[in-house]
Amino acid sequence: MIIPVRALNDLGIARFASWLDIPEGDPPKELLIDGSVTDVVDGGSMIDTSREFATSYDLGLYLAREVFNVPGDRLALLANAGMWAWISLLFIESLLAKKKKPGKPLAKPHYIMQSPRLAYRLIARTAWDLVSLHGESAKVALGSSRSPWGDMAEQMTSRQEIYSHRSFWPVACALYAMPDGSIKRGTTTKRHKDARRDPESRVGLGSVQRLPFTFRQFERTYNLRQMTGDQIVALLPDEYRKWRQA
Repeated sequence: MIIPVRALNDLGIARFASWLDIPEGDPPKELLIDGSVTDVVDGGSMIDTSREFATSYDLGLYLAREVFNVPGDRLALLANAGMWAWISLLFIESLLAKKKKPGKPLAKPHYIMQSPRLAYRLIARTAWDLVSLHGESAKVALGSSRSPWGDMAEQMTSRQEIYSHRSFWPVACALYAMPDGSIKRGTTTKRHKDARRDPESRVGLGSVQRLPFTFRQFERTYNLRQMTGDQIVALLPDEYRKWRQA
């Protein structure tokens, strides 16, 4: 069914939050069209309530290409906490845990905006924004079918210096993404102190943890935002060799 996009008001958000705290029974989808706890969002955007999504990237692609597909105020959309809570509830089945505790909600900030500091964790909001900003390259963070929000999503969206960096995402996608949307093994491995002290250790080298550091070094010399992903990949040092070849 195609219906107008709505926003939960404070009461609606509180009732959704209560279910997230104690997810017994079905999600409270009766709230979605309840006029006492929702309002229609300005702009005339329509949404298909029957859609389901295998990955968060698929959700972001749908929202960016079919729901909010006309030029608008990005910051105003990002700030509409009630709307993103409503969309989270609408598509909650696609946003639940798949491996650990399958069918259970993840942490509350993945569905409801609780603070500006954690807003990036709101899956529907960030999926829409990343696809809008980076297109297919957003798949590297959101393309996993194993979880709606994995370690790769957390690492790539929690750092403001790379969140909207248009050159970073195609490089990360070229290095770490697999054709099926998964990421290469070891992508999120951290380089701990013991590895840094051992000149023979290659643990964590070239991982997504290291890439922002490499970008900061390059930006002293190059205008990376004016370069293509392929041009930047060609400049990467030897520690990224295995990722280019994998």
